[in-house]
Amino acid sequence: MKNEENQAPLYTCPLLNREIDQGACYDINMVAGGWIKKEALLVLEIEYEMSIDVRKASQICPACKHSLL
Repeated sequence: MKNEENQAPLYTCPLLNREIDQGACYDINMVAGGWIKKEALLVLEIEYEMSIDVRKASQICPACKHSLL
């Protein structure tokens, strides 16, 4: 499935239990891997109206089939 606004592919995210675009997936993976600070997720948390648990992401994301790292 693709995002209507920007044609980016949508992934079903097991961390957030919803569809997210590739950019959001990448950002979450970068924070979960310790490459960038959690503050980088503030925009996503506002957009998706939920808090993103980085500790949980560091457990779930590496095993996810959509992981970009």
